[in-house]
Amino acid sequence: MGGLVLTARKSAILGSAIALVLTLAACGGDSAGQGGRTALTVTSLPSAFLAPLYIAEKDGTFQREGLDVTIVELQSGADGVPAVVSGSAQVADMGFDDLATLAAEGEKSLVMVHNLVRRVTFTLVMNPNMARERGVSRASPIEQRYAALKGLRLGVTSRGAASDRYLRYYLRAAGLDPERDAQIIAIGDGASLLAALETGQIDAYQLSPPTPYVAQAKGFGTILIDGAAGDVPLFSDFAYTGFAINRAWGEQHPEAARAFSRAINTAMAKVRANPNDAAAQIADRMSAKDIGILQQTLNALVPALSEDGCFRQEAVRSTLTTMHDVQIIPAQGDPAEGALWTNAYNNC
Repeated sequence: MGGLVLTARKSAILGSAIALVLTLAACGGDSAGQGGRTALTVTSLPSAFLAPLYIAEKDGTFQREGLDVTIVELQSGADGVPAVVSGSAQVADMGFDDLATLAAEGEKSLVMVHNLVRRVTFTLVMNPNMARERGVSRASPIEQRYAALKGLRLGVTSRGAASDRYLRYYLRAAGLDPERDAQIIAIGDGASLLAALETGQIDAYQLSPPTPYVAQAKGFGTILIDGAAGDVPLFSDFAYTGFAINRAWGEQHPEAARAFSRAINTAMAKVRANPNDAAAQIADRMSAKDIGILQQTLNALVPALSEDGCFRQEAVRSTLTTMHDVQIIPAQGDPAEGALWTNAYNNC
């Protein structure tokens, strides 16, 4: 039975974005970009923690590094995996759990090359009336907050996505069965989840900020779990999200891969130095346009962001052990450099 589940999981990841793969293939892959720069396509789920990506695009950092970068936005981070596996895109922002799951199922064409977020940043927001009815708030013990999810309609981006898997962990941690004790509903991107909460289609959802903060600011949501603030100690020192590349592409274009990491590090320094200015720069990429909310979001995220993009083997080992222990990944995975991650394209 376990093998069938894993096969279905892999099929869901690799089969969910065939149209995207065909679209990117039609764009010509990694042929020469404008002005002799290397063309590079990045697939991503729009998120505030991708601020360095957006800023490097806006302020010309990618161009100065000899790259012509196209960012393709998705509804679920897992949707970018098929494009990078096929070589239609060269870089994807993805969770370390997705990478480890694919490797366990035999798909080893991807490798993580840039550590972006060192903490699980999912923030769970609930209808305020429901939270009051259940007697929970962010001040409640974490176990009570998990238990308060029983019987609720819970929104995720897509089935099998990170928002789904970590939510299922919360339910299991409360002794609940995710299949029987809650209704988990695939809604789509952050704007769709936000609208579903506002209109009462769901009782709660979790996603990295800013949309959970928007729901609270507008009064139709209350934050119960703030991952960026470290509310879940188990996930507070973690290899959570990074940029993965197609291994073959990296071997053929090592200088372009290094240039990408340098550009992200340059932009990351700007985000960390002045999150408020960075918030204004990324507003057009976010479904939440409120600058105040975006400033709140980036200031909350700064402690979770990697300063240099480097991986530490012991942190990777701890992450893989934890993810396996709490059933987020099917096998613990190999923590050694080269298996799932490498610092070869960064100055570590």
